[in-house]
Amino acid sequence: MGAVSSEPRPLDPLIRRRLAEQFPPDFLSEDPAELAELGRDWTRVYTPAPSAVVFPRTTDEVSRLLALCSAERLAVVPSGGRTGLAGGAVAARGELVLSTARMRTIHPVDLLGATVRAQAGAVTEAVHAHAAEHGLTWPVDFASKGSSTVGGNIATNAGGVKVIRYGLTRQ
Repeated sequence: MGAVSSEPRPLDPLIRRRLAEQFPPDFLSEDPAELAELGRDWTRVYTPAPSAVVFPRTTDEVSRLLALCSAERLAVVPSGGRTGLAGGAVAARGELVLSTARMRTIHPVDLLGATVRAQAGAVTEAVHAHAAEHGLTWPVDFASKGSSTVGGNIATNAGGVKVIRYGLTRQ
């Protein structure tokens, strides 16, 4: 399979202005180094060519961003730990990259329910450590746990080395 290549498409000026009006000043980046890094995953088969990258901190910001992108018919590619090997986090055709890098909050463990809430950008290994402090386990475990994220674990129904004992993420 040959590499797919396309030229980066600049972000529409109207969308750039709306993002500047509706979100914090550090929300949007068009830095070429960030676009190259955050526009790809580990496949390295596809050449990244995103229009821009955004860094939401809350689900409210994600919701408002996706409403704006839907209205403007701008495709969005999520970017977490980018440890996938299927091309799912590659923005190769001018898409907007939604980075979860600033969405790493892990809330207190609910001991009664034996549950924990974590934002999509929470690193798998950090969730392991947080749960272990309370005698609990986040059973999704694999070599990339130091950079993979909960959002990616859920989006891909990840399993890992404990999959036989605990099942896939949805279990």
